Amino acid sequence: MEIQNKLVLAAITVGAFLLMAGLVFALQVLPRQGRRYLVMTITFIAGAFFAVEFFWPLSTSADGEKANFLTKYTTQMQNFMQIITGVALVLGIVGLFRVHGRAVVQKRTNWGYSTVLLLSLVIMATLSIWSKLAEKKAVAANQFVETAYTLAFQRVFISLEAVMFSLIAFYIFSAAYRAFRIRSIEASILMATAMIVMLGVIPLAGVISNAFGLPTELSEEASKKPFSMDAILYSLRGDRVSDWILKALNGPAQRAIEFGVGIGGLAMALRLWLSLERGIGVER
Repeated sequence: MEIQNKLVLAAITVGAFLLMAGLVFALQVLPRQGRRYLVMTITFIAGAFFAVEFFWPLSTSADGEKANFLTKYTTQMQNFMQIITGVALVLGIVGLFRVHGRAVVQKRTNWGYSTVLLLSLVIMATLSIWSKLAEKKAVAANQFVETAYTLAFQRVFISLEAVMFSLIAFYIFSAAYRAFRIRSIEASILMATAMIVMLGVIPLAGVISNAFGLPTELSEEASKKPFSMDAILYSLRGDRVSDWILKALNGPAQRAIEFGVGIGGLAMALRLWLSLERGIGVER
C-alpha cells in the first residue's frame, strides 16, 4: 500500500509538472485575449470544484464517514495546490532576482539594500536546505553549516524580528496616545473605557477593588439576587467591569466587524473566481 501511495504521488507530481509546463507554453504562444480566457477558465474550474464539494449534500457511507462524490478527490487537489505553490515560489524567487539583480547591476538608488537582500536570500536558503537534508540523512552533517544556520536564524533573524516588533510597539503606543487625547465626549468615553480595561487585565484592578472593600467572591444566595447590595458591589469590581466591557460591549462589536470582513472576503473571492477583479490576472 505504501509503494502504491508513493507511485500515485509521483504520478500526480509528474502530471502536475507537465500540466504546468503546458500552461506556461500556452501562455507564451497565445495572444493577450487568449491568455485572458485561459486564466479565467482555469480559475473558474478550480473554484467550482471546491465550491461544489463544499455545498453538495453529504451522504453517510457504511463505515460512518460523511462524503460526496468529490470528497475523495480533495486530497489530490490539495496536492496539486502544494505543487502550484512550489512553482509560484520559484517564479517569485526568479522575479526577485531579476528586479533586484538589475538594480545592483545598474547601481540604482539604494542598490546596496538589494545586494544585502540577495545575499541574505542565497545564504539562508543554502544553510536551511543543507540543514534539512542533513536531518533526513540525505547529505553528510557538517558542523560548520549547523553553526552558521543557528547563528543566522536564531541569533540574527529572530533578533531582527524582535527589534521590528519592538518598533511597531512604539508606533502603536504613539497612535494610542493620539487616539486617547481628550478633545470631546467620545474621546473621554474612549479614554475611560480603555483605562478600565487596561487596569482590569492586570492585578492592580483587584488591589484597588480590595482597597475599597468590594467583595472578592459572591455567595450562592447573593448570586440568585442580582439586585442585592452584595451582587452590585461585586459587579463594581474593576476586573468584573473590565470583563463585562470585553464580553458584552467589545465582543458583539468584534463579531459584527468579523461578519462584515467575512462578507467582504466572500465578495472578493467571487470576483476573483469569476475573474472580475482587474487588479489581478493577465494583462487586459
